[in-house]
Amino acid sequence: MTSPGQFTYGFVPGWTILLVIACVAFALFAARVYRLYRYLRLGVSESRFGDNPERIRRFFAYVLGQRRMFRDPRAGPMHAVIFWGFIVITIGTVELLGRGFFGHFDIPLISGQAWFLLSVDLFEAAVILAIAYAFYRRLVSKPRRLMFSGQALVILSLILGLMVTALLAGGFRLAYDPAQSTHWAPITDAIGHALRGVGLTGGTADVLFQVFWWAHVCILFSFLVFIPYSKHLHIVTAPFNVYFSSIQPRGALAPIDFEATEDFGVGKVEDLSWKHLLDTYTCTECGRCDSVCPATQTGKELRPRSIILNLQHHLIEEAGPHDLAGSNGGDGAAHGAESVHPLLGGVISEQALWDCTTCRACMEECPVFIEHVPKIVDMRRSLVMMQSRFPPELNDMFRGLELAGNPWQYTNETRANWTQDLNIPVFEDRVPEDVEYLFWVGCYGSFDTRNKKVTVALATVLQRAGVTFGILGPREKCCGDPARRAGNEFLYQMLAAENVETLKGAGVRKIVTACAHCFNNLKNEMPQVGGRFEVVHHTELIAQLVESGKLQLDQAVEKTVTYHDPCYLGRYNGVYDPPRYVLEHVEGLNIVEMAKSRDKSFCCGAGGARGFMEEPAGQRVNEARVAQAEETHAETLAVSCPFCMNMFQDGIQGRGVADRLAGEDVAEIAEIASRPHDADRDSAERGRTASIP
Repeated sequence: MTSPGQFTYGFVPGWTILLVIACVAFALFAARVYRLYRYLRLGVSESRFGDNPERIRRFFAYVLGQRRMFRDPRAGPMHAVIFWGFIVITIGTVELLGRGFFGHFDIPLISGQAWFLLSVDLFEAAVILAIAYAFYRRLVSKPRRLMFSGQALVILSLILGLMVTALLAGGFRLAYDPAQSTHWAPITDAIGHALRGVGLTGGTADVLFQVFWWAHVCILFSFLVFIPYSKHLHIVTAPFNVYFSSIQPRGALAPIDFEATEDFGVGKVEDLSWKHLLDTYTCTECGRCDSVCPATQTGKELRPRSIILNLQHHLIEEAGPHDLAGSNGGDGAAHGAESVHPLLGGVISEQALWDCTTCRACMEECPVFIEHVPKIVDMRRSLVMMQSRFPPELNDMFRGLELAGNPWQYTNETRANWTQDLNIPVFEDRVPEDVEYLFWVGCYGSFDTRNKKVTVALATVLQRAGVTFGILGPREKCCGDPARRAGNEFLYQMLAAENVETLKGAGVRKIVTACAHCFNNLKNEMPQVGGRFEVVHHTELIAQLVESGKLQLDQAVEKTVTYHDPCYLGRYNGVYDPPRYVLEHVEGLNIVEMAKSRDKSFCCGAGGARGFMEEPAGQRVNEARVAQAEETHAETLAVSCPFCMNMFQDGIQGRGVADRLAGEDVAEIAEIASRPHDADRDSAERGRTASIP
């Protein structure tokens, strides 16, 4: 059947009408996209073009495969159907427009093929069902994380209109010419059969076919124009955002070259890189980040989605027009926004920035790979290093790290005091060749009363397994993680440089640590300052020792345990199985999982230097996590990070459940389970009691 684009309406050929509509739509689309591109160019240069094979893999997995969408078992399939439907239907649209312009137009290997006809037909119907469910979610069920948006309803209506007009145009085409019917388009064929059944045939069917064909075209180009002006700009930018997402280790923040710049951190939106600005264009406003953010969920001011959307609005409505007007030789205030609000303390709340625990849950959940945490830390850097505006509690921590090498200003000479009577070598020079591991104890493990018990337990386990190791003692300093996450990059780099010099001077090859934050820093961030070592977390090493038979966990430990995944061990470094492997091999131990575990684990509240700050607003994050542990009815909350241990000690006391829930490190449980069978029962009982707060 002839395409309506080949008809003549009065004296005007249909293809000229189609051409005018297309040219106007593409011109409006291109003008907006070009302006957004110019705003993007205001950002700082950043190379995101390396390791293309990994980027291509991500593109196929997370763009075409929609892998992250399925983390939400309800909305995920709905969105995936709409996306996949769009891909198939877009091919059909190319065919439709080609025939509208040229009459005869086929896409090689696709047009007329049975699989393609069936795919288009089924996806048009599937997308209609998915859109109906989307309307239901927004208008009826209204999940808390969704923002009510008129734009969303418009875009859903346009998509619905595209599908309905496509099916009706096809149906009226078959009602007019039944000979074109094919069983490979069963839904369209059924519509055509139904229309013929009610007498819509002949000239009436022909006219209605043209009406719905042109309606489809008009909706299509309206959709094209609307996209760059709406939150659905992500349809265009998301594939690029995923492709250019960071391929650096998850736990590594970008360093500052202090010799090459005078502005530290992000004090205005133009200080963000072009990729971070692209992030702001790509936000889908789905609210998944807010729904998993521990600060948001406990009533703090921070809303990760608002951080991104506020940056977007500021760039597009204020800073972008102002800067472009100025770059064109005019007065920015006259040609752009009348005034540009300050970024920090104006567009972005300072309190919201300090609420962040840097747990990375938002980034793990975001389906379009927006990088929230680096932006927040970069804005903290500007507040700390350029404006000296930060919570007063951090003063003591910064001073302690700078003067004493630990957050509490303890004398470093006491770092090895926990080794008394344990026969653990303290390396004053180089590590002997016959020693396999340097045990990086960390500040909590060296000074904190509760965590020193974990340190002793781990050392005991390693000795029983025949592992040769020693410590640096007073030569060890804080790895600098709290300073870096708090925005004091200069202090961090000073500590990191000193530690790398010490480690290299000692000839260190392998490092084991019980601190998830030290583990992440030594493994992922020390290489930035020249420190490349083989680093293992203590749960990984214990798991290896159990698997190899060097450590026997055959002392029964009769209790129920739930394990908490530390953010800097799990989401940042993907270490989920080794701690569970150790616990699973302890005889008598009953392991139950919390509802939020593994990559969906809920933060303890200590990351991002939050463990050194007050938490006056809302529910305490640590108490919220303890409450989740209580739901499992476990007797023990197992951890593998001293930050988590410290937070849960307070959380257990704060909730008044110390009589039925205790915090224990995996190393402590392994120490009890690996005791020799002929060990004195009283000694074993004392050890078990010592691990309970």
